[in-house]
Amino acid sequence: MSDFMKSRHFLSRYQQVMSDPCGLLDWLMRKIGSTNLVVFVRSVAFYVLSGALFLVLWPLTFVSPKVTDAISRAFLIGQTSILNLICGIRVVVEGRENLPDHSVLIASQHESTWETLYFHLLFDQPVMYAKKEIFDYPFFGRLTRKFGHIPVDRTRTSDAVREGFRRGADVLKSGRNLLVFPTGTRQGEKASHLQSGIGVLYQLAGTSLLPVLLDSGICWPAGGFLKYPGRITVRILPAIPAGLPRRELMQILETKLLSEGPPKES
Repeated sequence: MSDFMKSRHFLSRYQQVMSDPCGLLDWLMRKIGSTNLVVFVRSVAFYVLSGALFLVLWPLTFVSPKVTDAISRAFLIGQTSILNLICGIRVVVEGRENLPDHSVLIASQHESTWETLYFHLLFDQPVMYAKKEIFDYPFFGRLTRKFGHIPVDRTRTSDAVREGFRRGADVLKSGRNLLVFPTGTRQGEKASHLQSGIGVLYQLAGTSLLPVLLDSGICWPAGGFLKYPGRITVRILPAIPAGLPRRELMQILETKLLSEGPPKES
């Protein structure tokens, strides 16, 4: 099409829009797609309502540690309800009977931000490793410190790594759960290996290890804004007993987290 014809086509489209503004909305909906538009609106509503709930509950976190813990649980329960009612996302947890009655090292697949939030409810406020910069954030930094999460220094010096392992082992010995994501975060691609640090933590702590499968990326893609309706399935596998050689542990864990893949909807 020549430049002249293109300009005439644009002028014709412009005149149609100006003469019929309602037609513009109809044209946009056809371009975007009604399904994606609904998902976008629902996602915006999710963030607005979650933000409002956070602002309402935030002042109460200054009362006491016990109140802060209760408030964080209330927020996560409320956010999960918003996710279900507004975005059409429901959560199914399989294998609750495999949860031990003692502190445990939890090794989970990692597909999105969702599990870093919801797992606080599922695994009784576990300690996690977090980027050091997060501890300086105005709101979340304070909560991150209060919940005892462990900062990760990006310089990755040998001293910083050893300190991270030591603090992780101390968490487990103190009676709290430690949650790690040895597969890393993946966006639509399957993890090919596990981070070796999980084996070090397992040996230092001398505790059992709980493998967890999930498929949260289907509804809450990593790094994405949109929240798609559907079902997030979490499958808690039987715990791997303490005391295994590190090489044997890694082989078992690779089979469970890499070979079995995320849970499939039945």
